[in-house]
Amino acid sequence: MIMLFRMSVLLTAILTLTGCVVADMDSTNYTSVPWIQLFQKVDSTGQTNFRERKEALYSCGVDRRDNLDDKNWGLNVVHKNETVEDMVKRRATVTSCMKSKGYQVYGFDDCGPLKAPTGLCPN
Repeated sequence: MIMLFRMSVLLTAILTLTGCVVADMDSTNYTSVPWIQLFQKVDSTGQTNFRERKEALYSCGVDRRDNLDDKNWGLNVVHKNETVEDMVKRRATVTSCMKSKGYQVYGFDDCGPLKAPTGLCPN
């Protein structure tokens, strides 16, 4: 009888645990748009001229040697001989400068993941 009780408890525990599944294991659902797409011209969001945006970023302090077309480019990268504080200041400077040039700076959540974009940052 005790053995039957233990078996039923074990079976109940196993069945209960199988109900605990992660709803979405596809990590590509969380792949964000490239950093450069976060910058959208206020009067033409979604149709921002990418050449003008690159020039604006360079004039706002992004190193001209940076490949802005590289999906790994971003303002959260700490460069050689730079502290995290330096990176934060640099990012704030670039962001402020881009806003002064008429760009809206969206967050990754505003743009949505690549598999389910919001439409604010398509280019």
